[in-house]
Amino acid sequence: MRSALVGALIVVVAACARPTSTAQQAPPTPSPSPTPTTPLALAATAPFHTGEVGVAYAPVALSATGGVQPYAWSVVAGALPSGLTIGSDGTVSGTPTSAGTFNFTIQAADSGNSTATIPGSVPIAAALSASLIPACATQCSVELGCVSVCGAFGAQSGGVGPYSYALTSGQLPAGTSLSGLTLTGTFVGLSGYLNFTVQVTDSFGATASVGVTFWMYDHISLASAATCGPIFFRIGCRTTLGYSGGIPGGPPSVTITGAQGNLCTYNAAGALTCNPTTAVPSGFTAVAGGGAVSVSVAGDPNGAYHTYRGTVTLVVVDQDLCGSNSYCQSNVAVVTVDLNGG
Repeated sequence: MRSALVGALIVVVAACARPTSTAQQAPPTPSPSPTPTTPLALAATAPFHTGEVGVAYAPVALSATGGVQPYAWSVVAGALPSGLTIGSDGTVSGTPTSAGTFNFTIQAADSGNSTATIPGSVPIAAALSASLIPACATQCSVELGCVSVCGAFGAQSGGVGPYSYALTSGQLPAGTSLSGLTLTGTFVGLSGYLNFTVQVTDSFGATASVGVTFWMYDHISLASAATCGPIFFRIGCRTTLGYSGGIPGGPPSVTITGAQGNLCTYNAAGALTCNPTTAVPSGFTAVAGGGAVSVSVAGDPNGAYHTYRGTVTLVVVDQDLCGSNSYCQSNVAVVTVDLNGG
């Protein structure tokens, strides 16, 4: 019994007497930085494209490959168009607020201190707009019977083509059709006014509208004939031809389109010798105003003892330009001139 207790005590003492180690434990070895399997590189899923002020820019997604994820995106040179930003996923999006061409460089940085860049250039068009031309600010004035060069009514700017045009209210004048912001064809039908609205749509779906009033006036018309002859020999003559229609405003001009007659001379014995001529009688004038063309022919054309018998043809021409060097003009009128006297 005693020997057993002695043995147990020895075991306990031996356990208590085991020396405690004073050596410090070594710190763990840090894990090495991840090594990319391929170099960092950037690409765009679609090329940068044209945008328009006020129209949402179709997003362009940039992607990075290789390197060590995650990636951080930033613009390191130049600037994106105002209103556009690049997101944490590398997507460029937004709504442009100013026009111009914007050049920039985008960088992606990975978690292993590697970087890669991609250049970009984005043209931004001004917002689509449409307005009336100055001649149509109040109304477009045209004459019935005049051709399509009279039909321009609007101008547009900005936007991105191609463009489409649609009549959204009102109706077009008879005889015309819509071609952009111009009416083509010949104005026919009744005089009076029409209001209509045309909408322009560009390739991005942006729209602009312009409302216009067209006032159609009767075509300018001139009395077809008149006679001018004095009561006595060697006395000049006067006559008038009425005109109507045309666009109100300044009086029309008068254009002489031809003459055909005989210039005659009396000799001392009273014999009359005549020679054909296509010249307008000397001193012939024609002035329009107040609804009439006043014609005046001087006596003794081309000198004393001369007389003239023949015709002069003329037209009146409106003063509103109908296109490049094109004005509306009347029918031809014939003035018969006989200066032989009664």
